[in-house]
Amino acid sequence: MIAMVLGLLVMGAAFAVFQSNQRSYQANQGLSRIQESARVAFELMSRDMRAAGGTACSNLAAPDVEHTATADEIKLRSAPVGDNGTGDGSQLVVTSGDDTAYHVTAATTNSITLATGTGPGEINDAKDAFKTNDTMILCSANLLYVVKAGTVGTSVVTFTPATPVVMTVDPMAPPATVMLAKYRSTRWYRNGTGLFVSREGGVGQQVADGVTALSFSYLVDGASSYTATPASWTDVVAVRVDMTLQGADQVDNKTISRNVSNVISLRSRAL
Repeated sequence: MIAMVLGLLVMGAAFAVFQSNQRSYQANQGLSRIQESARVAFELMSRDMRAAGGTACSNLAAPDVEHTATADEIKLRSAPVGDNGTGDGSQLVVTSGDDTAYHVTAATTNSITLATGTGPGEINDAKDAFKTNDTMILCSANLLYVVKAGTVGTSVVTFTPATPVVMTVDPMAPPATVMLAKYRSTRWYRNGTGLFVSREGGVGQQVADGVTALSFSYLVDGASSYTATPASWTDVVAVRVDMTLQGADQVDNKTISRNVSNVISLRSRAL
């Protein structure tokens, strides 16, 4: 009888230890998933935001005075981050040039010839990088235009609208500085409990799950606090991202959640 009682006590203690370890494992697993989701989301968002307003050319490059700046050119040069018109800090739109740009060896006012090869800034076939109707950035050390791709050949790409001057004969910028790259527009937003990103206006792709709150706020040059409604997007120098993430499993009838934040400076305003 005594042995039976002692056996039951030992089994009870072992079961209690097992349950405690199981709860600890579930809690650690939930936290790990939250931290991994936050890490991936911040890494991808930070990459887009740090590039906001950046191109392969000089930050001083601008459309010719005879050219009426388009909405894309204004966003790229003056307001590379915005809230997509929501006014509540729930979305973020970032515009920049693509990381990869290609050297231009010859140009007219509505076509360019790219450097072919495998070296830096060269391409074997322009069709590998561009396609008809792509939005592109054509720039040099002095001029910058956002244009639309027409026909795309092996090395020659036509575009609209025509530039006021031929990019390679600009006396203010050497031909070696003329580059062509894709124009990049990225929207970050929450749908349900998913964090989504939409690139170039395409269908949103889910980056993280369990996101129950998401907000963006902005630091304006000279200010000491962040706001979701900056008076001037032109003067935004940094973005703060706040997220609340929730785990999938419950521990002791409680759902694990964490509030995480990250601040990203706009390189185009800092360099």
